[in-house]
Amino acid sequence: MDRPVIKVDREGRWYYRGSEIVRREVLEVFWRVLERDQEGRYYLKMGDEQEPVEVEDTVFLVQWAELRDEPEEHFQIRLNDGTEERLDLSTFWIDERGVPYCLVKSGRFPARFLHLPFYQVAQHASFDQERGEYFVELNGRRFPLGRS
Repeated sequence: MDRPVIKVDREGRWYYRGSEIVRREVLEVFWRVLERDQEGRYYLKMGDEQEPVEVEDTVFLVQWAELRDEPEEHFQIRLNDGTEERLDLSTFWIDERGVPYCLVKSGRFPARFLHLPFYQVAQHASFDQERGEYFVELNGRRFPLGRS
């Protein structure tokens, strides 16, 4: 199979045959039709057509996080596609390199945290001496912030 002509680099930048795609309208279409199969392969699905996408790390990046308390305590996050959503801390993990991730878009895609939003979440963490782990407690529920 030929190498995909569309690529997303580690910083979430999209490329077509090596040239960066900068038109927001094009990116918005790509974000809207993006899919990921059970093996973790990405592709654009337009009607019956599927175009594979080579992804270096993740398509989505968490650019900002804020603790909110309405209607209940939660972190609101903003992604590099401009959308905001509630962070599901049960999907949070830190990989073997120490890089934090979570699942976004109803759990369909992984997203990598940039430094600032990770610190915006981590500043609310506590350390459990007995378990030797950091955690965030929200609404009486405890979420570990450890490595996967």
